[in-house]
Amino acid sequence: MEGSDTALRASSSLLLETLATVSSATSTLLSELVSSTTETLISTATETSTGLPDVPDGSGEPLPEDEEKVSSQALLILVSLLIAALLTSYYLQRWRIRTVHETVLSIFAGMAVGLVLRFSTGEYIKRIVTFDHTVFFNMLLPPIILNCGYNLQKTSITRNMTPVLTFAFIGTAISAVVIGILVQIYSFTSIENIGFSLLDSLMLGTILSATDPVTILAVFEQLRVDPKLFSIIFGETVFNDAVAIVLFVTLGDLRSRGQDFTLGAIPGMLSSFMFVFSASLVVGMAMGVMMSLVCKHTRLYEYPSIEASLVLLVAYHSYLLSNAIELSGIVSLLFCAATMRQYTYRSLSTKSKRATRYLFHLLSGLAENFVFIYLGISLFTSSDVLFRPVFIVFVMIATCISRYMAIFPLSRVLNAIFKYRHPSAPSSAQPVTHEEQTMLFWAGLRGAVAVALASEVSGKNGPLLRTTVLCVVVLSVTIFGGTTPQVVQLLDIRTGVPQPDSSDEDEDLGPRGTGHHNIRSYDSNGNA
Repeated sequence: MEGSDTALRASSSLLLETLATVSSATSTLLSELVSSTTETLISTATETSTGLPDVPDGSGEPLPEDEEKVSSQALLILVSLLIAALLTSYYLQRWRIRTVHETVLSIFAGMAVGLVLRFSTGEYIKRIVTFDHTVFFNMLLPPIILNCGYNLQKTSITRNMTPVLTFAFIGTAISAVVIGILVQIYSFTSIENIGFSLLDSLMLGTILSATDPVTILAVFEQLRVDPKLFSIIFGETVFNDAVAIVLFVTLGDLRSRGQDFTLGAIPGMLSSFMFVFSASLVVGMAMGVMMSLVCKHTRLYEYPSIEASLVLLVAYHSYLLSNAIELSGIVSLLFCAATMRQYTYRSLSTKSKRATRYLFHLLSGLAENFVFIYLGISLFTSSDVLFRPVFIVFVMIATCISRYMAIFPLSRVLNAIFKYRHPSAPSSAQPVTHEEQTMLFWAGLRGAVAVALASEVSGKNGPLLRTTVLCVVVLSVTIFGGTTPQVVQLLDIRTGVPQPDSSDEDEDLGPRGTGHHNIRSYDSNGNA
């Protein structure tokens, strides 16, 4: 009996030792398998996220034979987001959803993709999709300004020229100064170790004084708001961008000479500003008049494709020419487009009229949607980011205060002038109501122009300034742009009002005659 028990214990001990050996061997095998599988997955994920094979020199740059493929992958991301944004816009308009705008969704979609790319190893792809101010200024901004200038007549800005120019010039200057002073005060407190000079503070104020209410105007077009309010906001933002850019260039010249801002520098800055703005205006109008004469005294109307192409290229040429001679391309393009719409447009063939009008609108729409996606991605893919949360919130509040100071006090002055105007003054000089003032304040969101200007700032404060501007732009578009329909309804602003100058006003024009005049066709009853 004892022998049997001894044998049983020996067998059990042998079985346990065998199981332990098998378990140890199995654990070792599984560990090696998991380790091998993990290395394979990491290698595969790395190649998938970067789209690149191993780079021998470790620089992160693709090999020449892979550069085209990687660039295609980066562009595929951007184009896919653009397609999704346009489809989203279609369904939002089709189902009449006005609680959120497509530009806000475009920014968040870009942020989501940028967050994914942020934690990937595809450095080259991240550099391609990150906001580049040269791409913005040379390719994305010109179509937007061209379409604005080409539609200046449509919005009846001449009927509200006084408030438009007041808000665009004086309002922009007030906004820049208020933001600059508040930022300088914050810098003196040494919170978060922010060390901005007075010139740096004023440059930040100038950058953030550039409004970009693309979202606001898109909502206005859908709701067909009061034409007066639409024209004031439209005109203000067009001229505001031009004024802000010229002011920024003027301050940049002062900084490049190693000088700080003083009261004694104001006269020189004003003269420089007036020269750059005036010279740019002359260049733009001269190019527009030249194109008008070419169309009037040639037979280009017999070749509509060449005619429409020349209108586009001449406008773009004025932009590049002014930039090349250190003037303001925005001002030149704006006035070149406005001049061509006023004079060249009358000499175009019917096909060219339709082509230019819809082509400029199409290019502008694509550029605007692309810019918001671009900004969303750049929030997480930018390499030199420097977040200071308290400073970002403070600058956002300062931006709102500056917008308030630029709208309400000036509106009171304008209303006082209109109240005591001479009886011979035009009846269109109507006071700016409180509801319109509030909507003007709400339309002061910041956009890509501010981000592009910030990208040109160098020095030790450059990363902080660029990050702050980008965050303020995203916040303003999300908060102010996303709530525009509700504000319009809350203020009881008139909607469903047709614009007096429709873009289709020339749809029924016949072809040009031999005398270079447009001839309207009539039926047998004498009706047009």
